[in-house]
Amino acid sequence: MISESRTTSSRAILAAGIAVYALAFAWLLLTGTTRIGASADDGAARVSLWAAVLPPLAALLLTRLVPPAVTPPVPLAGLPDRRLARETWAMIGAAVAFPLLLTVLPRNDLYPLVKALVLLALPVLALRLLRNGGPKARAFPAPVTWLAPIPAAAAWFLLSQVGPLAPPLTQDLPDPVTLAVASLVTFLTASVLEEIFYRGWLQTRLEARHGRWPAIMISSLLFAAMHVTHIRAGAVPEGLATVVAYQGLFGVMQGYLWSRYRNIWVPIAVHTAVNLVYIDLLVRRF
Repeated sequence: MISESRTTSSRAILAAGIAVYALAFAWLLLTGTTRIGASADDGAARVSLWAAVLPPLAALLLTRLVPPAVTPPVPLAGLPDRRLARETWAMIGAAVAFPLLLTVLPRNDLYPLVKALVLLALPVLALRLLRNGGPKARAFPAPVTWLAPIPAAAAWFLLSQVGPLAPPLTQDLPDPVTLAVASLVTFLTASVLEEIFYRGWLQTRLEARHGRWPAIMISSLLFAAMHVTHIRAGAVPEGLATVVAYQGLFGVMQGYLWSRYRNIWVPIAVHTAVNLVYIDLLVRRF
């Protein structure tokens, strides 16, 4: 009975996730919104829907076509279901709390500290308390495959960062020292922390309970929800559709890369390519 109930809920989660993505793209198309904001940074360029869709879809296809040479270990194997459920809800709580906090707190220099508190310190504390003397949970097994993810990551990079779909670099950059410090903070709190939390801690636990694609749907939409503070007050429907279409679909790609290969360094590297302006400068120069 429990297994049947879990299967039913997993199917419902998957169907609901697909519906959210379908509604987001339908809204953008029906309203004639063919260019969307890929970043909340001041002066950031808008990109076409093709630029939002084609690179992650190409990566998803190649991830499906290129299997790992060695079957990756299964994270969290053998973890008691009761403990797994509590840990999953703790991660979901942190994922929901973070964007809610951002709606009442100003996005200033304290933003990295708030993110580190909600997405790192509190989850680590929760996992420690919920462990309650039980066995350690390895959400990040040692990587056993490195070459198989390269075609998907390379296709995404070439399509999204190098070719005609790549957004132009239009922001005004700060002085070199400020840029270096900001880039390091972004790398640690976005490229590394977000992948550890949304893919490693959250998605892996959801997978253990509901399977791959329901887990990817939930984690990618919660990842997209983190970006809702970018939405302008007068354009809420378009803003919601945009974060689902851009950040959400990016999260689907990252989630599949993680689930397929279990090498957390791959989604971290891809996330780094999105966020670091140095990569944009290098690509534009050559």
